[in-house]
Amino acid sequence: MQAWRIAKKQFALDRTGIGARTYGGRWNAPGVAVIYAGMTPEISAMEKLVHAGDILPVDLVLVRLDLPENASLYHRCSVADLPPGWDDLPGSTAAVELGNAFISAGAHLGMIVPSVVMPEADNIIINPSHAAFAKVAMTVIRPFEFDSRLRG
Repeated sequence: MQAWRIAKKQFALDRTGIGARTYGGRWNAPGVAVIYAGMTPEISAMEKLVHAGDILPVDLVLVRLDLPENASLYHRCSVADLPPGWDDLPGSTAAVELGNAFISAGAHLGMIVPSVVMPEADNIIINPSHAAFAKVAMTVIRPFEFDSRLRG
């Protein structure tokens, strides 16, 4: 199975989840290490775009994650499975609690969740502490730049 990230070059191959651990995210509180990725390059680009702020980073790369194929390593959540308010903006206590519980349980390598940006697309929250994470390969595919027409 593949997942995708668009990340600053210096952090592209990070295997510790240090960014999410430092700052927290939709699905984790600060102090909880996770790696966020999209299930397609397109949703990864949309996610990076909405989180980039006013100035788009110029040192981005597209990263492919090759994940073990074993379906039992993943927990999939549909919109119906998620608690009310999971998609609140700018963040969600309900989503953070669910993500923290997922990481704490340690039963799965990844939790596949709908994207707030486009619920029909999926993201994956990866547990870098899971034993199967050793089998995850990360490869920088190419430099990544947003098309200039995306911001006016």
